[in-house]
Amino acid sequence: MSILFKSTRTWMRHTRLEVIGVMILISLLINIFSIHRIFQCSSTDEIKPLTIINSNYSPISTIERSKKALENLKSLLKSVMSPNDQPWIWLPTKDYPSVPYQPTSISNQHIPKPIHTNTIVPQSVKDEINRVCQRLTEANKIGGEIWCKLFTKCYADTLATTTTLLDDNTSYIITGDIDLMWLRDSSAQVHQYMTLSDDKDIQNIIEGLIRRQTQFIFFDPYASSFRLTLRPNPPSDDSLESNHIQKGRNIHVAMHNYELDSLCYYLRLSYTWWKQTTRDNVFNHQWLIAVSIIIQVMIIEQHHSEISPYRYTELGNNYQGSRVSYTGMTWSAFRPSDDQTQFGYLIPSNMMASVVLKQINEMIKKIFPEQTELLKQIDQLRADILSGINTYGIVKHEKYGQIYAYETDGFSQTLLIDDANVPSLLSAAYFNFKTPYDPHDELITSTRKFILSKDNPLFYEGQHANGIGSHHTQSHYVWPMSIIMEGLTNHSEKNLDSVWKRLEASHAETFAMHESFNVNNPKEFSRAWFAWVNSLFAELVLVHLDKLENWLQYRR
Repeated sequence: MSILFKSTRTWMRHTRLEVIGVMILISLLINIFSIHRIFQCSSTDEIKPLTIINSNYSPISTIERSKKALENLKSLLKSVMSPNDQPWIWLPTKDYPSVPYQPTSISNQHIPKPIHTNTIVPQSVKDEINRVCQRLTEANKIGGEIWCKLFTKCYADTLATTTTLLDDNTSYIITGDIDLMWLRDSSAQVHQYMTLSDDKDIQNIIEGLIRRQTQFIFFDPYASSFRLTLRPNPPSDDSLESNHIQKGRNIHVAMHNYELDSLCYYLRLSYTWWKQTTRDNVFNHQWLIAVSIIIQVMIIEQHHSEISPYRYTELGNNYQGSRVSYTGMTWSAFRPSDDQTQFGYLIPSNMMASVVLKQINEMIKKIFPEQTELLKQIDQLRADILSGINTYGIVKHEKYGQIYAYETDGFSQTLLIDDANVPSLLSAAYFNFKTPYDPHDELITSTRKFILSKDNPLFYEGQHANGIGSHHTQSHYVWPMSIIMEGLTNHSEKNLDSVWKRLEASHAETFAMHESFNVNNPKEFSRAWFAWVNSLFAELVLVHLDKLENWLQYRR
């Protein structure tokens, strides 16, 4: 009996030791995994410690934040409704599958009237054109005249052809050959005029644009393009038949495509104007509500699959888009090209969001310092996004090392491309994207090498040019926008010489930039009237005027 008892005790002791050993092994594995998440490989495969951005929220509390943001969004949109407005529809129905949606009626709408279609270019713009053209033609008479024509047409294009001043003190700026106003395009179209902020006409146009965009955000914060009203002799999209209403369109909403960058551009426009002028008269209570709406939408879309009310009939998965997991980043249905995202979390748009959130935080602290809760929301949202990009948006490429992905779903799928439309991975430096997880921009550098190579499926090379295209246009069609962005993000003489040469070859004697062109035949192009890229071209010339002069004089 004593022998049996002794054997039993020995067996139990061994069993306890085995259990303890297993527990120690599990603990070691957990610690190793945690350390791996805190330390990431750089593009040179060297292990480096990361600066950790504080986050006091558990996964459960992030869902609660998104739920609360949805309640806030509903309340904010209700607060800006007019007495005759119809209530918002938040849950999809057979008649209204694309939500949130607000039905509209012509009889209930106050449609602002044009007081001036701005075909008269302000004197400050004329003076700037004369200044630039004089320098270019003095550097090289023949080449300078070509570049003078290019700059003259592109710089003035937005004001001369796309801008309408309205009787409600707002500005309506269409994108060009499409008679609609995009939040993104209209913001970018006026960016090159910021330095002319002392001109009263420029002040009226840009501040009017901010007011108009504010109103459009009230009409639908998930929409990307708008109209003042249904147009006479309308295209089919303006008829508001049932199939158009089912796509979320109403009198003012032309496209219910949710594009994160559209909201980012509104914030960027506001901040850039405020910093340039210190004028804050346009940044009133209405503007603050619009900013608050944007922040709530971004927080909601951190938990898109669980919380978001957004539905759109062009998306799969019951109009919700492909399923995503929480990452800290904020979801987008569409890219800045207006094409659907494949995996939901669009890294370039989240990069831009992290930049403009920091900027808008600075503004609100100065103009509305009492908005402490909103400021906390902005800080936490930005921290979440940066952490999400670092944790889920970086992949190891066998050739380029650690690089940023273009999209991810938060599970395991990533998309390795770059599209020409801005924001893009190429444009990260243009927006001054900075992250404590990559303080020396090593990932930006390695990613740039990838996206400007044939390993990027959208990079094309031909007889007359090379550069990045888009799924939005044909294969082997490069977008001048991407070539311009190369010049705005790499200031070396060698790079800019290549940029000048390719852009000069692209215009096909129209003396304007186009949406895209065939790398083997620039006379084959899309969209002859595309004001966004014209404005971006003018910005490039102004930023690098000295280097353009030098190229014209010595190397053209």
